[in-house]
Amino acid sequence: MMRVLKLTTLAILSVIALISCKNDSKPTREPIATPVSKPDTVRLSAIPTEGAATYSITDGVVTWLGKRTIGNRHTGTLNVSSGELKVNQGHLLSGKITLDMTSINVNNIKDPGAKADLESHLKDSDFFEVKKYPIGEFVFDEVLPGNLSDFNWVVSGQLTLKDITHPVNIPLKLTISNDELKAQSANFAINRTKWGLNFQSGLLGTAKDKVIEDIVPLSFTVTAKRIKIEPHH
Repeated sequence: MMRVLKLTTLAILSVIALISCKNDSKPTREPIATPVSKPDTVRLSAIPTEGAATYSITDGVVTWLGKRTIGNRHTGTLNVSSGELKVNQGHLLSGKITLDMTSINVNNIKDPGAKADLESHLKDSDFFEVKKYPIGEFVFDEVLPGNLSDFNWVVSGQLTLKDITHPVNIPLKLTISNDELKAQSANFAINRTKWGLNFQSGLLGTAKDKVIEDIVPLSFTVTAKRIKIEPHH
């Protein structure tokens, strides 16, 4: 049975990071959201869920960029702590990815004190409140054909940060070899204010020279191993 899957323009997306007013540093190479064109209508055979294999995430990282409209910018990472992915007939079907919000790291500040100050600010109530919300989640149950040559799948799901959930679509490159799965996203973006991350947003009337941009570029990679089911005797 064939079904017609129509994708609209890939939504500017999903997580995670921002800058504080405390630190200045030299600009670093920064992720930029990958431009996408309107995808074509694609026909894809429905993939059954029965008999799907489960892959357990063993490693993963999210890379982020936060910057002011005028002034400094920072880059960093966030660890993927766990998750499971369902695969059948070589196709990714669904999954859940858990983010360790306490692992927020700034990687472009060399001074240890300034680095610690910014990381602490990102973890406090102005941003992610990691003591109250130590994890984030991305859950998806739809994987659609995309129109990018290198990232030819689009994962459509729900991103939850600070107990706030919004839909996101992520262009994805998927490699399955033997019992290992690797997934790499294209650079994409989220609007941080949708998840209540409003500190120094232009929406609040912040002075122009202090505005932190609402759009946050992201990318991620994950590695997963197939869970082998032992036969019953």
